Amino acid sequence: MKNCFELSGKITYIFLIVLLFSMPAGAVKTDIFLLENNTGLNFMGGYYKIEVIEMSNPIEYYHFVIVNLTTGGMTRQYHLRENEDPSINNEPFNKIKLNYSFISQTIAKITIEYPTEWSFPERYTVESAVAVSYKIPNIELQKSIDKTTLNIGDVVEFKLLVKNTGNGTAYNLSFEDRFPSGFTSAPGSRFPPVIQNELKEGESIELLFALKAIEPGSYNIEPTTIKYGSKTARSNSISISVLGDKIEKSHLLTEITLDKKKIFTGDLIEVTVNIKNNGNNSAESILIDGQVPKGMEVTKGDLRQVYKKIEQGESEEYFVTLKGIEDGNYSIILKTMYSDDSNGFISNSDPIIVTENEKNYLYILIPAIIIVVGIALFVIRRHREYSF
Repeated sequence: MKNCFELSGKITYIFLIVLLFSMPAGAVKTDIFLLENNTGLNFMGGYYKIEVIEMSNPIEYYHFVIVNLTTGGMTRQYHLRENEDPSINNEPFNKIKLNYSFISQTIAKITIEYPTEWSFPERYTVESAVAVSYKIPNIELQKSIDKTTLNIGDVVEFKLLVKNTGNGTAYNLSFEDRFPSGFTSAPGSRFPPVIQNELKEGESIELLFALKAIEPGSYNIEPTTIKYGSKTARSNSISISVLGDKIEKSHLLTEITLDKKKIFTGDLIEVTVNIKNNGNNSAESILIDGQVPKGMEVTKGDLRQVYKKIEQGESEEYFVTLKGIEDGNYSIILKTMYSDDSNGFISNSDPIIVTENEKNYLYILIPAIIIVVGIALFVIRRHREYSF
């Protein structure tokens, strides 16, 4: 009977061994755990431990959970980041797989895949969790240009200011930008520009490039994108207007010059009017018109003048003599109209001050004084003659 029991035990043992080796290689089971900060899971009596030591605040843009993994006498921190591959590739920690679906103020929902031969883990409180401040980079990107309106053939210079405002180094930076339609790369400039691989916290760099306008139109230059790790930074967009063929136009300037600014009534003042074409084409059908200021009159010339054409870079000049007839402050106002400016523009002279002429009184006063003095001398002389 004893031999029968021994035989039966051996058969059972062999059956279990066969059953164990007949299980599919790499078979795993999956369980979901709600873990608070500073809590851990103990697999197989300490063979493998998982301890939650830090988690981000759910109101933060970037979510993460930090765990300590311990096995084979080794410990390593592992970060469960949002939108990243949760695979653990390093030996000997790759016996499990981790992921999480959400975090609250105090709890993280973590999914764990572990071998089927492992028993369900024991939960425990981490006595001395090592909380590490997680370094998170944050790239900010600003795009600017030196001008927003161009002619065909003009070059516009772009500046990209890249700044890391986070508290960690940004790695694996890559630059993405689409070549805008209507432009080509400017001579001596590279598009897209080269960007360095990493940017430390607080550091900033400038990326420069230039484009040449080749087609007219209104363009919205799309934001530039910089990728780093699993994150992305986008710049602002920019609007640029490229004008069509450059139109050659004239541009007149009318200048009024006075030989004096203060006169008495009855005095004359010489006025010089100069019309110059500073544009890049000839001006035609030119009219300079204006009224004589009240209190003055024209004694020579005419404020109103007409010219058929003034070529580019040339000028015309005419002269007018005015006379002050009433005291007051006056200004000569002329309006210039021509082919490229039918509405015209206004030109003003310096103020003219006309004062009442005191000589008019002297013309009467001086002869009267002379007469009075003559009569007085005559009387005195006759008085002396009769006194003898």
